[in-house]
Amino acid sequence: MAEYTRQTTLDAPSGKIADLKDIDWTFEGADTQYLTHGLHSYPARMIPQIPRTLFDYYKSKGVLSEGDTVYDPFSGSGTTAVEGRLHGLNAEANDVNPLACLLTFAKSIPLPREEVETARRELLDGLAEELREVRSAYEDGTLELDELAVRDGWFPEPQQQELWHVRRRIDGIEAEYGEGIGRLLRVSLSSIVRKVSYQRNGEYKRYRLPEEKRDEHDPNVFDLFQSELNKNVRKMRKYSARADHSLSTVVHYADSRTATSNDSAVEKDSADIVITSPPYGDHRTTVAYGQFSQDPAIVAGEYGYDEMKDVDKNGLGGPNSDLKPIADLENWSPSFGATLDALREKGGRAEDAMNFVRDYYEVMKEVAKILKPGQPAAWVVANRTMSRVNIPTHLITQELCQHLGYEHEVTLPREIPTKTLPWENAPENIEGTKGDLMANENIVVTRSPSE
Repeated sequence: MAEYTRQTTLDAPSGKIADLKDIDWTFEGADTQYLTHGLHSYPARMIPQIPRTLFDYYKSKGVLSEGDTVYDPFSGSGTTAVEGRLHGLNAEANDVNPLACLLTFAKSIPLPREEVETARRELLDGLAEELREVRSAYEDGTLELDELAVRDGWFPEPQQQELWHVRRRIDGIEAEYGEGIGRLLRVSLSSIVRKVSYQRNGEYKRYRLPEEKRDEHDPNVFDLFQSELNKNVRKMRKYSARADHSLSTVVHYADSRTATSNDSAVEKDSADIVITSPPYGDHRTTVAYGQFSQDPAIVAGEYGYDEMKDVDKNGLGGPNSDLKPIADLENWSPSFGATLDALREKGGRAEDAMNFVRDYYEVMKEVAKILKPGQPAAWVVANRTMSRVNIPTHLITQELCQHLGYEHEVTLPREIPTKTLPWENAPENIEGTKGDLMANENIVVTRSPSE
């Protein structure tokens, strides 16, 4: 195996960990952007210190060994896959968001450092002048405009055409150097798309700048892209020097509710550990991953508008789910039953809660098939409110897992010092009202059914 020097920082314990409860899981002040973890932003991203500490613990206990496999049914930006590779593990993952799949591949698969640098130089060579020519042609009316799949009114011109020109250059580089290099370049372009657009700063949902401020928005596409690309190349070179190039990372652009039976099925009894951060709720009312990803994926990743518009509908509890409600869920999880009673009493969103937990339960069932018997699964969950009723997701997770035959090992609370998610929400969409803060998480650690 390629030489690997473990990260030596103060944001995670070093040496053997006696007990998971001895860890301060907040990791306040920790660097969460080291190596390829910092290639691209993503909403509600699980910090890498969580899987890193869990891997260290289970390797020290002899539960995991070099060459084992970690599975993540909600891959997101690939945090688990990256840390798995850094700990000598193969990785497999699912996600219904194509941008998440692109990020996971790009961040977790190391690349030949010399080729990365050569491709970077070739891409930037002459690009500034070409973008000036695009702008000049646009201003004098001679530019043949590309019809993009992004919605009208979300990008300034000629920057929209400049982004498209960069994309075409990346297509050519990818044809020459291969898909791995191409992914790194596309991620670099993707990460500036929202900055170039009229997207309001600090929002993960799609909110535009007020019209009166759009005339002042004149971003320099080349400067933004060059800065992001240079940063990402540096991060990838460092990651590639430390990660084992012989390991495997497989990412399925597929639904984890049917992970073992869809067209790109995950094999049963194939994973030695699961570490995942499920969505906090349906995408429509909590973290809108599809809205965040829409324009970056269309511009940089060659995905269509309709495909990206469906991401949030395809998420847990989304309208595209064809699963039927399971009445027994509220019996299998007393905490969920009490939650539904409270929602019904208030005339709240009991049906939405049922749809989400029903879908979540299906993932738990699939994970039980994928995990080898008796192996650990860590579910990083946050509680939220619906119709001003607190949803105890950690208890629901524990109880439903136990119903499926999982053994509950421990629940580890953690504060969230910084995270891109809705700290406050108004579930009833009543102007001026706010819900509870979503400022803490729980890591529910279970063991898969023994049979």
